[in-house]
Amino acid sequence: MGRWTAGKRLRQVMVFVHVAVSVGWLGAGAANVVLAMTAGYTGEPGVREVAYRLIERIDDFVVIPAAFLTLVGGIVLGAVTKWGLTRFWWVLVKLVLTVAVIVYSTFGLGVWVEQSIAAAAAGVESPVAGPLAYGAALNIVAFLAMTWLSVAKPWGRTPWSRPPVVARRPRLSEV
Repeated sequence: MGRWTAGKRLRQVMVFVHVAVSVGWLGAGAANVVLAMTAGYTGEPGVREVAYRLIERIDDFVVIPAAFLTLVGGIVLGAVTKWGLTRFWWVLVKLVLTVAVIVYSTFGLGVWVEQSIAAAAAGVESPVAGPLAYGAALNIVAFLAMTWLSVAKPWGRTPWSRPPVVARRPRLSEV
């Protein structure tokens, strides 16, 4: 019995939703870069505090949901399409990068946002303003790399992939 795969229309809808949510994640990440740079380079304490609080809101309402929807959508697409999750290097690298960005954003950027909000509320510059801004920019680099992987599909199959089953046509003498 063969593996179930999504039909063409369902696959198109799933890819559309996955791409749309991923683009939202990229856009929210870009907004966070601008806000982090604004906060890090302004001399106005009020602007600094508002920028850090906006980053927190964007994270809570856009970045975190989009990150997990992108991850789940990618896993589902891998499970119901010919690409799989471990059959092709480009899919596997995208999966690893997605998880890495989520972990880094949670335990690095998320902590720095909280520290920056506390510093701004105290009226001082954030000691992690630089890492926050450049770390958020690093996420954009990862998003662009994942986008390129989706388009270029480089590197071929992984060692864990099974070659496609090709039906053998019976020979004339076997008919």
